[in-house]
Amino acid sequence: MKKRIFYLLIIFLLVSLISIYFLNRFNRDRTREQIEEITAAEGETIRSLIEISGSQLLEKGEKALQDFLHNLFRNELIVYIGLFKEKELDFLLSRYEGYFPVLKDQEGFAFLDSPVGKIFDIRGDFKDEQGRALALHIGFNYEFLPAFEKTADRNFLVVAVFFLLIFLLLTGLIIYFDRKFLKKELEFQREKQEKKRFKELSLLTAEIAHEIKNPLNSLYLSFNALEKFVSSEKDALFYRDAIKGEVKRINAIIESYADLSKEIKPRSEAVDISSFVEEFRLFTAAEIEKSGAVLEAAVQDGAVFRTDPDLLKQVLFNLIKNSLEAGAKSIKLAFSLDKSGLKIRLEDDGRGIPEKIAAKIFKPYVSSKTKGMGLGLHIVLKVLKALNGKIELVSGVSGDTVFEIKIPAFGDQKPF
Repeated sequence: MKKRIFYLLIIFLLVSLISIYFLNRFNRDRTREQIEEITAAEGETIRSLIEISGSQLLEKGEKALQDFLHNLFRNELIVYIGLFKEKELDFLLSRYEGYFPVLKDQEGFAFLDSPVGKIFDIRGDFKDEQGRALALHIGFNYEFLPAFEKTADRNFLVVAVFFLLIFLLLTGLIIYFDRKFLKKELEFQREKQEKKRFKELSLLTAEIAHEIKNPLNSLYLSFNALEKFVSSEKDALFYRDAIKGEVKRINAIIESYADLSKEIKPRSEAVDISSFVEEFRLFTAAEIEKSGAVLEAAVQDGAVFRTDPDLLKQVLFNLIKNSLEAGAKSIKLAFSLDKSGLKIRLEDDGRGIPEKIAAKIFKPYVSSKTKGMGLGLHIVLKVLKALNGKIELVSGVSGDTVFEIKIPAFGDQKPF
C-alpha cells in the first residue's frame, strides 16, 4: 500500500481517537454537572424538610429529635448525621468511628471529597424553644458519581478498542483491495503495452511479409527447377535438403508473426467432436508419421459442441507440434463434454518443460527450444481467449507433460 494512504489512515485514526476521547470527556463532565444540579435541587427540598421537621420535633423535646435521627440513620445511604448547637457539635452519628468532615461555618449543601469517598452534605437551620440556633448536617453517600466517571472512562476504552479493531479491519481490507487493484492495474498496463507492441509488430510483419514472401517464393520455385540438376551424391543431397528446410523455416517464421498480429474473430458452428477428431488425424498425419509418433484420441460418443473448428484445430496443432519438437512418441488426446463446456486433455511423453520457465510458458518469446521463437503457446493462449477458453499446464515433468483446455459454450465472443 502506498505510504501516503498509510499516513492518511494513521492521521485519521489519531484524529478519531482524540475526538472520541474529548467527546467522551465532555459528555462525562456535562452529565456530572447535570447530576449535581439535580442533586442540589433535591437537596434544597430536603433542607426545607429538615428545617420544618427539626422545629416541630424540638417542640416535643430533644429526645424526640434524637430518636428521629437514630431512625433516619438506618438508611444505608446516610454516612453521618451531625447536630451543631450554637456552633458546637452536640450530637453525632457516623458510620466511620466518629468521622465528621463538616466545618462549623459550612452552609447550605456541599459536595465533599473525603477519605471515605464522595459525600453530599445538606445543612438545615432551625431554633429550639430557647431560641438557640441549631444546624443539622446529613451526609449522603455520593459514590455513584465517581462510579459513573469510571464507567465513562471504561466506555471510552471499550469504544477506542472497538474503533481500533474496525480501523485494523478496514486497513486490512484497503491493503487487500489496493494490492488486488494494483495487480489488476499492472496486468492491464502489461496487456496494453503488449497489444501496442503487437500492433507495431503487425505493421512491421506486414511490411516484412510483403517484401520477403515474393522473392522467397521465387527462390523456392527456382530451386525446385534446379533440383533435377543436383547430383545424387550424399553431400549434394544434404545441401539440397538443407536449403529447402531453411526456406521453409523462413516462411514458417513469417507465418508465425503474421498469426501473432492478426485479429481473431471466432465464428459459431455445431461441431461433431468425433468427426472433428477424424479430420484432425488426417490434418496431422504427415507430421505425426514423419516424427515416428503415435496419436491416440478418446472421444465421447455423440458429443456436439458449438465453437470455431478452425481455431480449435489451430490450438491443437500448435500443441501437438510442440510435443513432436520435444521428442514425444506418444500423444494422447481426451475430449469430454459437460454443462460447463468442452474439456480437452493432452498428454505426451516428450522432454517436458523446465520448472524455471513453467510459470511463464504462455508469454511471448519464452521457449525451452534453442531454435524456438517462443510464440506457439502464446498464440494458443490468444486463440483460446478469443473463444473465452482457458489452458493450464498440469504437469511439465519429462515423460509426462499434461495440458488441460476448457472452452465454455459459444457466446458473444469478442475479437482479442
